[in-house]
Amino acid sequence: MDTPSGQNISMTGSSDQDGSTVTEAPLWRHVVKLDKAPGGGGNRSFRCNFCNTVYNGSYSRVKAHLLKIKGQGIRICSKVDYESLKSLHKEHASSDQKKLVSTSPSSVYESPLPISSHSMQLKRRKMEDEEIQPAVFDSATRDELDKKAAKLFYSSALPFNLSRSPYWRDFITSVANSNCKGYSPPSYDQLRFNLLKDEKTRIERMLDKVKSSWDQTGVSILCDGWTDRNQRSLVNFMAVSLNGQFFLKAVDASGKEEDSKFLSQLLAEVINQVGPSRVVQIITDNASVCKAASLTLEATHPHVFWTPCVVHTLNLGLKNICSPEYSIENARRYEVLKWISDIDSDLKNIRDFIIGNEYSSSFYNKYGQLRLLKVPETRFATTIVLAKRVKEVRDALVKLVFDTDWEIYSTSDREKAQIFCTRIKDDSWWGRIDYLLEFTEPIVNMMGIADTNEAILHRVWEMWGLMLVQVQSVIFKNEKKDTLVDNSEFCNAVLSVLVERWDKNDTALLCLAYSLNPKYYSHTWLKGEWGTRQCLAPHQDQEISDKRILCLRRLYDNPYLLRQIQNEFGKFATGSAPFDQMEALQLRDDIDPISWWANFGSGTPLLQSLALRLLSQPASSSCCGRNWKTYSMIYNIKSKSPSARSEDVVYVHSNLRLMSRRTEDYSKGATKFWDIVGEDSDLEGQPELDLANLSLDDPVLEPMIFDEEEQDEGIEMLNPIGTSGSFIGGDEETD
Repeated sequence: MDTPSGQNISMTGSSDQDGSTVTEAPLWRHVVKLDKAPGGGGNRSFRCNFCNTVYNGSYSRVKAHLLKIKGQGIRICSKVDYESLKSLHKEHASSDQKKLVSTSPSSVYESPLPISSHSMQLKRRKMEDEEIQPAVFDSATRDELDKKAAKLFYSSALPFNLSRSPYWRDFITSVANSNCKGYSPPSYDQLRFNLLKDEKTRIERMLDKVKSSWDQTGVSILCDGWTDRNQRSLVNFMAVSLNGQFFLKAVDASGKEEDSKFLSQLLAEVINQVGPSRVVQIITDNASVCKAASLTLEATHPHVFWTPCVVHTLNLGLKNICSPEYSIENARRYEVLKWISDIDSDLKNIRDFIIGNEYSSSFYNKYGQLRLLKVPETRFATTIVLAKRVKEVRDALVKLVFDTDWEIYSTSDREKAQIFCTRIKDDSWWGRIDYLLEFTEPIVNMMGIADTNEAILHRVWEMWGLMLVQVQSVIFKNEKKDTLVDNSEFCNAVLSVLVERWDKNDTALLCLAYSLNPKYYSHTWLKGEWGTRQCLAPHQDQEISDKRILCLRRLYDNPYLLRQIQNEFGKFATGSAPFDQMEALQLRDDIDPISWWANFGSGTPLLQSLALRLLSQPASSSCCGRNWKTYSMIYNIKSKSPSARSEDVVYVHSNLRLMSRRTEDYSKGATKFWDIVGEDSDLEGQPELDLANLSLDDPVLEPMIFDEEEQDEGIEMLNPIGTSGSFIGGDEETD
């Protein structure tokens, strides 16, 4: 038999030195027996073929290790996946079944000799110490259990994706491995009251441990709003730090006057809930109402900055490039970018012609996947994603056009069909698609990198500058021009759109965080990590220095503390004592900036404290809007439960999902991305999971793909507030 470590062990029916055969103890096949342990008995050293770790113990410990039975004095094997675990259970169960068959009823239930009280005590102690035995069942029993589980899904219309939930799998495995033979599931009232209260308490205790770290690392408050077709609004609030993200609360904003005063009141409540001294920044989208609300908070919390979501900012810039608006001031720029707008219209017409025409859809399905063309308008980089999708199915579209059986069945569609054919047959049109994808790729890549809860605030300024250089490089290369001596009207138009959108936002905190990253003072960086672009140290850049000084004045209203931190920053920026150590200078771009400050910043305590806080913050709020399921829950539950209980359910629901995303199994194995599809589909799920790894490469940036028949109601059709005109305006510009 081939083991995971590549060894071939043939032990069937053999007997080891302990006197047990492999038939009786089949899991010995999956370890390599080493030296016999001193002292006799069944103990010996063995090496697991899955994890290659050496342990001491008897067959009971081998079994506990491989079958993941906790509490047996040995670590469970982390390398045994779900399929392997099923196989191991089957081997062990088969062995136990044979033992049961070979044992007569009299030997099981009767004892030929009286048992002493001492023997009874030993037996009772052994039974108490014995590990929980896995259930012994054959294939017929498994099939019956599978059918019962399936009935639960079918009768309650549960998403099939639930079968991939780690909480579902943990529950089933725990029941299977327990000795609670009389167990019955919790009642309706238990789920609504006691168990809900207990779980909320458990989560709050975990959050209390995390909160204690916020005094040093700081925390960001993320805010995002959503609305459905019926104009019901919900505002989510989350706290994000180095220790992960936590859902704070969701506020039902339906029927409220959704203005800056309302939002500032909500934000003030959340800041007080978290602790004002812990809050570093508030991240929202770019709506003017968000900026106004944040400016209102500065009066009471001057140390709390408003940071517009970087991903949302780039998305609006990309949208302005792909769908430019005409104005007298930008008439020339509109003409230069109009070909992109034409491409955008062509892409949507192609999509609508296939999806909206039953006759064309049936022919297209012979050659391609219809789902790939369904891109909702509410996601990031919609035009770019649609262009990429159309390019992916180009072969199918070409085959459709040249299909001799394909005819125009309606005169009313003849003109659309002619335009459709012309575009698909036009190689130059496909060339423009390639060019659009090529020069927007740096923008989309930056969106993908920034769209995270990780600490990235200090890298945004660097990524922004690098992105502009890369966009310029692609355009000049396509136009066969030299960036040093030539000029490109198209490049100027694209960059001006991006810069104008960027400059509308408050980027002061980005500049301060950038200034505190030791990487940007290293010799390798200053020599020109951006290629031909000359890199300046942050303290030598006028714009960055002005915004840094502005931030420091807001953070330190005490003149003495302000002078102290300015003095400490001067030492850091110039590499003066205590930063003149050779090791500190050499490691500025070799280790994580937080680690660098922890190692070398103690000589400037005020600046070190500030650096550790700013280098720990994210720059995007998009993760706050991903809990679309929460939106549906709050309205479904609210009509049936008191407000407090509905809020508890939403709180527990959201945080359990967020906590699972911080586990290793979330990105691999049977539970990979288990909650991505579950939030945005009905019963089916796996096709969307397959598409989640297509480039744009981040499943968050991927548009949600809908089934052939979209539901009239439900979470699938939720739009970001702004696309439906509510108060956190997705496309509304800041003033």
